[in-house]
Amino acid sequence: TPIFGDPDLYLSFFVPEPDDTTATWVMDEMGTEERLIRRQAADFCTSEPCILHLSVYGYEAAEFRLAVYNTSDIGSAGEPPKCAPSCNEFDLSDGICDTECNTTACFYDGGDCLVTHSRGTCDWRTRAGCPSSWIGDGVCDEECFVEECEWDGNDCAMTQAEEICHPGCMSSWINDGECDEECNNEECNYDGADCAHGASECYHKSDGSDYRGRVSKTASGIECMKWTSQFPHQHTVTHQNFPNAGLGGHNFCRNPDGREERPYCFTSNPTVRWEFCDVPQAFGACLQNEVPHAVQVQAGMPCYIDGPVPSGPLVKFKEECGETGDNSTYGDICSRACCNAAEQAALRCPSDPLYREQYAQYVMDVQWTMLQHECTNCRVYKQFFDNAHVIGSIGGPAVVSFFNTIGFKLLLVGIALVIALLALITCVLVRFLYARKNYNLQTADVDGMDEDEEDEEEEFE
Repeated sequence: TPIFGDPDLYLSFFVPEPDDTTATWVMDEMGTEERLIRRQAADFCTSEPCILHLSVYGYEAAEFRLAVYNTSDIGSAGEPPKCAPSCNEFDLSDGICDTECNTTACFYDGGDCLVTHSRGTCDWRTRAGCPSSWIGDGVCDEECFVEECEWDGNDCAMTQAEEICHPGCMSSWINDGECDEECNNEECNYDGADCAHGASECYHKSDGSDYRGRVSKTASGIECMKWTSQFPHQHTVTHQNFPNAGLGGHNFCRNPDGREERPYCFTSNPTVRWEFCDVPQAFGACLQNEVPHAVQVQAGMPCYIDGPVPSGPLVKFKEECGETGDNSTYGDICSRACCNAAEQAALRCPSDPLYREQYAQYVMDVQWTMLQHECTNCRVYKQFFDNAHVIGSIGGPAVVSFFNTIGFKLLLVGIALVIALLALITCVLVRFLYARKNYNLQTADVDGMDEDEEDEEEEFE
């Protein structure tokens, strides 16, 4: 429960100090959030001692309260543990002081009963992660992107209502490669192409990893959970871990990276974790020469979408990774969100004739900055990191560090100028030799003509 600010909680049974790139579970939602971790879960600890490691991070100073409930497994009723018998989780930090939740264990209704404020005002939003000092500070804060806080004082959009299609949906999220639940509505055109709205049931791969249809029930008829939800079943099959699998704020059946035999989903039934879905066979629902939606999106999405608020993979890439070099921050450049955005951009930007040079320059800066922060687990840049490690093993860390300095960049510029100068000299020399050769040929022709004339004169005499 955040008391002030917007702290994020990272959890793992395997990593002692989990962060955005190594955590199994991430709790980064606005306001109070609960996470149920079942003992039967695949990622529950598999060895002794069984220790759940927790880390809390924040971009700015924050105050929070943390509670851990030790409870037996949820039964058929499917109700999560409660901080108070009659307190509903969704009543916590909702801006209203609920007497059922006004207990120490519930942190006084997630802070709602500690201060006097009115729901529907920005003062209320401070209970849910938006301090008033964040509004109009030049930084786009998702927690403040609501009408009550005047859309974060215009920090997140160039204009007001013109750019805001639905509360909580930022314009830059549309067509950024991730299906955002806040944008998956008619007002926001169903998040552009991100949520596969209007896609047919056509797919080609036998395992259905390219299925983007709209079946949302299992073969036995159970309604599917949304992939962004963690209740009633906790899982790690999220867009954050599978950025190219069509997951996000919907409950349509999918098979991320072909991990199972065919498309499936986690069910809304607390006693049934997941089931396969009854989707058509591969090619079975395809028209003649129809291309699956997943392939169309990958091939057709531009690198950069211009507009009052630009969007697209390149915008998302720069937004998630942030500044590079000395102005960079570990939290941005080494985040899983940065790596996912890098993968999305790598699919579309290298072949874009208008933006590939801008993209290539930013990629180079990001790669060296990641190396500088010693976060080298982004798989899209694996080859670069492998080569950098070879250089580092030969010359040590000092050599790798030197590659990210201004001196190294000036050296590259100097080498480029020398190469250009050598090319110019070579060009001039070639032209000189070519001209000299032509001159010699012309001289030889003149001498030959003079000899022929002398021979003709002798014959005439």
